[in-house]
Amino acid sequence: MNYEANAPKDTDRSETLARGVHPKGLLNPYLQLAVNGLLVTASELLLKRGATATTQVSGSPWLDSLGITTLGSGWVWAGIASGIAGLVSWLYVLRWVPLSIAFPLASVVHVLIPLGSWFFLGETMSLLRWCGITLVMTGIWCLANPLMRAEEAL
Repeated sequence: MNYEANAPKDTDRSETLARGVHPKGLLNPYLQLAVNGLLVTASELLLKRGATATTQVSGSPWLDSLGITTLGSGWVWAGIASGIAGLVSWLYVLRWVPLSIAFPLASVVHVLIPLGSWFFLGETMSLLRWCGITLVMTGIWCLANPLMRAEEAL
């Protein structure tokens, strides 16, 4: 069976994108971009939790220096699974959204990870960090606001 004959051509996708038409519901690429941010954040928090949980596990110094002993933690494996799911989501987003738009919007993880570390892991955040988070959020808003208006116009 020839799958290439049934696959949409790149020009078809370009025409679809030019008209502003993209999948709806859970397959909306902007929703998937948000899902990607949450998955990447969850991955980092789970990996940190797993790495911290295995600090008392003694193995050979060589394995410890490589971080391989952390693979004994279920938290680490959950973080790896979340990271893989985030990668799949990111690849889907890249099919529909130009990289020059998707990548800056994905910087929301630079806000979510410190907030998650503060909320779930009890890490402290300085006033300077809060100011940085505010700047990143302002930048994301400056990028997303024109996109939302364009979507509403369609």
